Amino acid sequence: MKAAQRINAGQAVRTTGSRTVTPATAEAEKFHTGPFFGVALETALRANDPVKVQVSGLFTLRSLGPEVGSVPRFGAVGINSSGQLVRAASKECVSAPNWIGDCDASGTVTIRPRRDTRLNVLDFGAVGNGKTDENADDADAIQSALDCAMRLGTTDGSVVYLPPGEYRIKKPLVISNGCILEGAGLAYHDETSRILADVKSGNFNLSVSTKIGEVGGGTARETVYCAIALVGYGTGLAMRPPRGRADYAVLRQLALHSIPAQGTPAATFQAPQMDGIRVMATGACIERMSVVSFRRNGIEISSSEVAPVVNASGVQIRDCRLTSNGQNGLDIGSLGNDNASTILVTNVDASSNGRDGICDNSRLGCTFVSCHTAANKHRNISCERPSSSYSVYLGCYAEIDAPAVFKGPIAVVGGDMDITPDSTYWGYGPVRGGHGPSALKVLNNFSKVQYYRGVIGGIDIDKGEQTTPPPPKPGQPTPKALGYLFEAKVGGHTLGASLANPTGMPREWFTEVPTFGGLTQDGAKGDGVTWECLGPCPPSPVTSNTLGSNVNPAIIQDIQSMMVDGKLQPVGGDSLFRTEVRTDLPSDARRGRIETSLLSGTPFHMYYQTAYENGPVPGALMLPEAWIGQFDHGERRIGVVYSGNPYTTTVGSCNFYSPGDLILNAYNDATRQGPIGWAVAAACGRGSEGHCKPWVPGTHYSIGQTVKPRPPTPANGFLYRLKAYREDGLNPRPLNPHLNVSGQSEPRWSQTVGDKTEDKCLEWQTLYDLDDPANKKYLEPIPQCVPDQKDSHALDIDHLRADFNALLAKLRAAHLLGE
Repeated sequence: MKAAQRINAGQAVRTTGSRTVTPATAEAEKFHTGPFFGVALETALRANDPVKVQVSGLFTLRSLGPEVGSVPRFGAVGINSSGQLVRAASKECVSAPNWIGDCDASGTVTIRPRRDTRLNVLDFGAVGNGKTDENADDADAIQSALDCAMRLGTTDGSVVYLPPGEYRIKKPLVISNGCILEGAGLAYHDETSRILADVKSGNFNLSVSTKIGEVGGGTARETVYCAIALVGYGTGLAMRPPRGRADYAVLRQLALHSIPAQGTPAATFQAPQMDGIRVMATGACIERMSVVSFRRNGIEISSSEVAPVVNASGVQIRDCRLTSNGQNGLDIGSLGNDNASTILVTNVDASSNGRDGICDNSRLGCTFVSCHTAANKHRNISCERPSSSYSVYLGCYAEIDAPAVFKGPIAVVGGDMDITPDSTYWGYGPVRGGHGPSALKVLNNFSKVQYYRGVIGGIDIDKGEQTTPPPPKPGQPTPKALGYLFEAKVGGHTLGASLANPTGMPREWFTEVPTFGGLTQDGAKGDGVTWECLGPCPPSPVTSNTLGSNVNPAIIQDIQSMMVDGKLQPVGGDSLFRTEVRTDLPSDARRGRIETSLLSGTPFHMYYQTAYENGPVPGALMLPEAWIGQFDHGERRIGVVYSGNPYTTTVGSCNFYSPGDLILNAYNDATRQGPIGWAVAAACGRGSEGHCKPWVPGTHYSIGQTVKPRPPTPANGFLYRLKAYREDGLNPRPLNPHLNVSGQSEPRWSQTVGDKTEDKCLEWQTLYDLDDPANKKYLEPIPQCVPDQKDSHALDIDHLRADFNALLAKLRAAHLLGE
C-alpha cells in the first residue's frame, strides 16, 4: 500500500483507492461515518512511501493493556483524535460507533473494521448476565456508552442500545444530553432487555454520580436515590463527572426491576426515597417500559425553583407498565411541582402499587389518556393537592377497591372509575361506565374518612389521614373500635394483613373500647403508624350529585347516596333527588315536561315544570315545589298542585307541609276551581296509601319519609315523618346512612304535633294527617282575590312597586301571608 501523506505506525487508516491509504485524522467529521480500512504497522514519512497495513486478525504491533481504575472487560476499539487505537469506553474515543476492532480484558486487539448506527452497550464491556451472576455489574459499561452519546451530541450514534439480556447495575445510570437508551423490545411476559437494580449490594445515592444528587434548599434538601436519572439542572451548574442536560432524552423498549423486590411488601434495602426512574428534565420521553418493585415510586417527576433549578415540563410517559412499587406507580410533582406542567401520560398501566397508581400533583395543564389503574392500596388515581390544577383525564379506567380522587378544576372525560365522595371535578361522558350520551357530571361532597385497608405487606399512611374500621365480613369478629374515628398522628407503614389477622387492623381495636385521644401503634415502632382516636365517627353527607346519567339520557340531574370510599349504594335507582325529561306520556298534553322527584322507596313527585312539545310557554311563571330558605327555621316554602287540591291531588304537591308554607293552585284562571292557593297553619301530611305506609321494624328509612302506626295501634289522625338520625344509646351513628334502621319493637308514638318520637337510630316528627277530615282546617284556602282589589295602572316601576306593596298590606291584613 502507498501512503497519501505521512502516516504513523499504529494509526487507523482509510483507503482512497488505487492501493492508497490516508490516516483517519485527515477529515475529523468522518470519524463517525467513514469506514476504516485497517491499521498501519509502520511509519511512512512522505506521500507515496510504501506502508504495511493490517486489515484483520490479531493485532501484534501493540496492546492497549488492562483498563486503568476499573474491572478489566472486553469491548470495541475506536480511535482518538490522533488516529491511535483506544477502547470504546475511553473518554478519548471520538469515532464511536465506528470501530476498528475489538479487545479482550487484557487489552489485546483484534482488527475487524465495522460501523454501527447505535452505541451497543456490549461494545463498552456490558455482559448482560446479571440474572445468574450476582457479582455482575454493568453500570460502568452502560454509563460509558451514555457518556459517549453525550460527547457525540447531535451527531450519528446518540442511541444507546441494550441487546436482549439481564443487565445488573449497582449504582444509578444518568441519562443526559438528549440521548436515547433503547432496549430490544417489551412484551407483557417476555422482557427481552432488562436492567436489574441490585439494591441489596449497590449504592443508588445519586450524589455519588452527579452534583444534583441533592435537590431543594435549606434544611429541606432531599438526597435522591434512583436506578435511572434524567437530569436537567440549571445552566452553569457543573456535574461530576461532566455531563450535559437530559432535556428531551428518551428511555424506551426495556424493563427496569429492583432486585430483590422492594415494593409490596416493602423491603428495607436502600433509603425510603428509592425510585425506579427520577425525571428532572424538560421534554424527556419514557415509552414502552416496565418499572417494577421499587421501594418508593416507579417513576417520579419532580422540579425545583430552588438551586439547583430543575424544570420538568413537557415530559411524556407512554405505553408503560408501573407495578408493585412501594408507594406510587407514577408520581408527578409530590416532591416539587413549580415547573412540573404540560405533561402527557398515555396508555399507562399503574397497578398493585403500595399507595397510588397515579399520583398527580402537577402544576397545571397535564393530560392523561387511556390510562389503566387497578388494585392499588390507597387510590387508583390521586389528584387532590390545592397546588394541582387543570389536568385532563380522557378515557381512563380505575378498578378493584381503590377509588380515584379529584380536587379542583380537573376535567374527566369518559372512562370508567369509582370516585371518592369528597371529589370535586368537571366530568363529561360515562365516567362510571354504562351506556348513554355524553353528559356533564359533577361530584361535590365532603367526606375524608376511609375504611381501614388491611392488605398483605401493609401500606404507607400519611399524617392526618382518617380511617374507621369497616363492618366485619361473615365469619370475622366485630372490632370494639367499630364506629370510631381514627387519625394518623404519625405517618408510616401499617402492619398489614396475615393469616392470623386477615383484617390487618391493630389487635387493640378488637380487645379494647377506644377512648378519646387514645393512641394505637400500627406496624413497627419508628416505621409504623400511630393512630389517635377522635371519638365516635359521625355520619357524613355522602352523596353523588351528578348532572346527566350513564343509563338514561332523559335524566338531567341525579343525587344518589354513596358508600364510604366512593362506591354508589346498590339500592336499585333509589335516588335522593332526580330531575328528568318525561317522554313516556303520549296522551298527556304536557309531554316532554321536566320532572323533578324526591324518591324515598316509593317515588312521589315533588314538582312538574310545565313544558309542551316545543318547550315552556314564553313568559309563563314556573314555580318549583322546593323550599325557599330553611323550613326548619320557619321560612316559607312554595309548592304547586296541578289538579284537585292538596288533599286529593296525585300530580304535584308532596306528603309534608310545614307551618308558613304556601301551596299554589296551578290551573289557568279560566278553569281554576277553588282558591288560588292554601296557606299551611300546622305541620301536616297525607296518610293515604300512595303517600304513607305502616311502620316496619328493622327497616332503613330516608329523611323525610312518613309512616303510620301499625295496626291495631290507632293513628288518631297523626302521621310521623323521619326528621333525623340519632345515636342508639352508647352506639355511635353508623358512617353509612343506610345502616340507620328502625327498632325491632314499635315505639310509643307521640300525639303532640311537632314533638319527636325516638326509634332506635331514628327520630320521628309528629304531623297531622290531612286524610282525616278534622285536620283539613290546617290548610287555609286563599281566596281568588283580595276584596276591593283594583288592577294596577302603573306606568313606571316606582308606581308599580307602590301598588304591589299596597297589595301585600291587604294580604297581611286578611291574614293570607302569615307572620
